[in-house]
Amino acid sequence: MQNLRRIFKAVESYSRTVETKFGMTGPQLWALWELGRNSPLSLKDLAASMHLSPSTVVGVIDRLIAKDLVTREPDQADRRRVCLSLSTKGKELLDQAPNPAQDQLIKGLKSLNPGQLKTLSLSLESLVKTMAADKLEAPFFFAEE
Repeated sequence: MQNLRRIFKAVESYSRTVETKFGMTGPQLWALWELGRNSPLSLKDLAASMHLSPSTVVGVIDRLIAKDLVTREPDQADRRRVCLSLSTKGKELLDQAPNPAQDQLIKGLKSLNPGQLKTLSLSLESLVKTMAADKLEAPFFFAEE
């Protein structure tokens, strides 16, 4: 139990620091980082890289567009598709910003060997079912998006 508390506390504390210093939530910073690594991206591709649903990511992107940190433009090859990219202001902010906490968590999970990851996944799945929480919608940690 103490280790779960430490993980939640680390992500929460980091997210609050980022919000205070940069005026954005942890998920917003994470979206900027993903776009900085791989843009242009469609909303669907961005959501997949963040391990979130597109409906969750759309609120994050709308806020980043309102802050003039992200641009949304039609794809030149397929006009039905919309591409997301960092604006100049978004690139400048990203140059100063730290890695998002969610990225650290995913890197930590990826560092586990396949057996450890499978054991962790099965254990968490069992815990979620025991708590009757398997039907709950779960936005990413501390997201107010």
